[in-house]
Amino acid sequence: MPIFVYKAKKNNAENVSGEVTARDTDEAVELISQQGLLPVSVVEKGDSHLIAEKKNRHVSRRDIYVFTRQLVSLLKSGIPLLQALDVLSRQMRMTSLGWTLTQITADIRNGKSFSSCLTDRADIFPALYASMARAGEESGKLPVLLGRMAVYYKQQEDIAMKVRSALAYPLFMLLVGAGTVVFVLTFVMPKIAVLFDGLGSVLPLPTKIILALSQHVRHGWPFFLLAILMLVLGWRMALKSPRVRRSWHQFILSIPMISDLMIKLELERFSRTLSLLLESGISILRAFEIAIPTLSNEALQKDLWLCQSRVAGGMSFGEALNEVTWMPDIVGQLVAVGETSGQLPQSLNDIADTYEQDIAEVLKTVTALLEPILILLVGGVVGFIVFAMLLPVFQMDLFAR
Repeated sequence: MPIFVYKAKKNNAENVSGEVTARDTDEAVELISQQGLLPVSVVEKGDSHLIAEKKNRHVSRRDIYVFTRQLVSLLKSGIPLLQALDVLSRQMRMTSLGWTLTQITADIRNGKSFSSCLTDRADIFPALYASMARAGEESGKLPVLLGRMAVYYKQQEDIAMKVRSALAYPLFMLLVGAGTVVFVLTFVMPKIAVLFDGLGSVLPLPTKIILALSQHVRHGWPFFLLAILMLVLGWRMALKSPRVRRSWHQFILSIPMISDLMIKLELERFSRTLSLLLESGISILRAFEIAIPTLSNEALQKDLWLCQSRVAGGMSFGEALNEVTWMPDIVGQLVAVGETSGQLPQSLNDIADTYEQDIAEVLKTVTALLEPILILLVGGVVGFIVFAMLLPVFQMDLFAR
């Protein structure tokens, strides 16, 4: 039978640890409890090093969505929160999220609230999630509000999937095109170049360019790879600077089609998040503080922070949005109508739904434009190589005549 390593507390709150032999985790917990101890964590001895390896790994938005959906299902079926978390932590025990849930379960056993445990792990659960959990605990509607969080994560994941799907085919074409050009320059060109030995300066300029490029690719590919790697690492380090990152985000907003898509993506996320928070009873100023950091573009964040300060100063939300230069007029008008009618969360949700549809249309248009552009680009490069190789043959044929 497997051996389980445990950490537990005695009645005097003294921390103890040890090992116990059992068929499974449930039996191990029961044996520990029979000793008058309160189990804090129970891990199979052979799995402890694997969990240590996984505990610092990234937890994706989809992982949190799946966890939230399963947690809501357990809570709605009448299972207590602590037991539901324990079930899910054992189900996901070999994952980073499973390790985190094990620690949350232990903290709740020690008297902490679920929302405070989430706040302590802000690197995994964002402020939005912790705030919704706190509102659910205070109102006694935790399953309902977590259910809304599951729907929110599903909507955001669906939009991200649409973006990835729209860009997947153009990116695949670009990679195949680049691979084809490298293959021609590396393996095909050296064999054809033998035909032109001895011609020297007689060769046309396009042919000289392609032959020189082929030589550089064949013999200098390690330097090319090193240069690309250094550029990528240098760019990532540069983006850690707030000034560089903000300038880059501002530059993105100056690119016509990309800026349109970026603003719609950010507005959809901001409106959806703000609506979710306001529906849960969170004040608008606090909702701003939680919703604005969910935006990925810091230039847009800066403008919305100014918008929040205007609202805090007594300006209406709709008027404050109209002061933002890049904000579409329709957004400010709909928000103003929502404020007047007392249905601001619904107005924000309608805005999010509208932009979700617009995003799908923009992605369709961008994909339709990118495909022929990439085909022309790749075809033009390959065509130039073929032309450069055939040009000397045509010239020699003319000289022979």
